[in-house]
Amino acid sequence: MMCKPKILLLLLSGLNILECSSSKDLPTRTDFSFEFDQHTYHIISISAPDGEGYNYLIQYEGKESVLRTMDTNQDGILDLVQYGEISLDEANKIYTYGIQQAIAQQKFKARKDKRIFTHTENNLKYTIQTIGFYSDLLYNRFEISNISTGENELFFDMDADGKLDKIEQSDRTLDDARALYQKIIQIGMSKNLIEVRFEKYIVLVAPQEEAS
Repeated sequence: MMCKPKILLLLLSGLNILECSSSKDLPTRTDFSFEFDQHTYHIISISAPDGEGYNYLIQYEGKESVLRTMDTNQDGILDLVQYGEISLDEANKIYTYGIQQAIAQQKFKARKDKRIFTHTENNLKYTIQTIGFYSDLLYNRFEISNISTGENELFFDMDADGKLDKIEQSDRTLDDARALYQKIIQIGMSKNLIEVRFEKYIVLVAPQEEAS
């Protein structure tokens, strides 16, 4: 008999917490569905007020999900197959298509996070920035800044394949710039801030600290 009042008190306390909570403090959930290869898929996005969030690519059969994959940082690239008979590459093709459909229907909002890795050495600041929303349309911007003079050099890796393709501004040869670019990529990978995904070198969405 003494247990019932205690349970009732806990339930009422929970109700008071819910009533006092503002909707601004709660995560938001969106669900975008699309057709691919005669199957229906859902991109479900969960976003917290502090900016953290993740996306799921899900396929249902009836009310049961038979495929669930996860984009852990909402950078437009799936990182994990949680379950389902599919490879990560194939899942990303479907996910990319779904994002393209969402963009076409104006139901896509890109995160403001920038995928930037910086490294400082010998008075030069090296910056690699990955730009793009999904796996088949990514490229890298490589910048070298002289801290003393303020001079900047700019190059582009148009396929994010680890090989610079274009000199935008510099007196260096492309071969010299490519060697530096590869060096900075390797430093970024050693810090787990750059990864190879789908044969592309991608800067991760994460707090970036300048190294010396």
